[in-house]
Amino acid sequence: MDRRTLLKIMGGVAALPAFGKLMKGKGIKAAKVAGKVLPKVQGMPEWFSPLVNKIMKEGIDISPKASRVEDMTTVKKLEIPSETGKPEIITLTQNKATGKITVESNSGGVADSPFELSYTPPKSDINLETGKEVKYPGEFYVVENRPRTLAEPGDFEFDYDTFSLEDAYSDVERLEKIGTGKIKDAKKIAERAKGRKMVEESPYEDIMNRYPDPIEPDIDYANGGIASFAYGGLTKTVPPVSGPDPQGVETLFKRRYN
Repeated sequence: MDRRTLLKIMGGVAALPAFGKLMKGKGIKAAKVAGKVLPKVQGMPEWFSPLVNKIMKEGIDISPKASRVEDMTTVKKLEIPSETGKPEIITLTQNKATGKITVESNSGGVADSPFELSYTPPKSDINLETGKEVKYPGEFYVVENRPRTLAEPGDFEFDYDTFSLEDAYSDVERLEKIGTGKIKDAKKIAERAKGRKMVEESPYEDIMNRYPDPIEPDIDYANGGIASFAYGGLTKTVPPVSGPDPQGVETLFKRRYN
């Protein structure tokens, strides 16, 4: 059989529906296997690896040049069309030395501010003093814009802080859909949107939820505590209405603080 005849036979077989389905099926399977699966760390969602793979494959390479190994990074930018006409920009940065990956979205946070997903892979090292292996579990968290108090009472400002995926208010489900084409728990979209609205309308409510009143230390004020008599202070007890002073010990408290 010559080459021309063989090509005709193969062309005819490839045109059959069953053969076409078989080849397409293999192609899909190969595409799934080709994606890199990141080592699992606590708090990392299942959709993070597919998201990273998609950005790595489809994103534009804008990696900077670096002379030192520790500074070598891969930076990929992926533009997603949106209904507003302004594309959503997702930027992935991977440190080649440490393996740390950050995925930043230019919108979707509180007041539509940028937010970031941060992933640090687990690793092991050798303790030079003991010679034993030391394991680091890695971590995953969300970096987003939230209010915090300042030194002056009543003042606050917005600044970036770290949160678990569960406690974050940013629209992380949008990134899930970009990575996998679907959203596993659609209820989270409304929950996070409600949280963002609360922060925007009542920043102090968010501050109080995150920073509850500190617990007072258990101090024995009667036996040399912060306000002991030994150092000229006053006890924390309620003053009696009568005592050595004709007007009562209560007047001493009033004089002390007036």
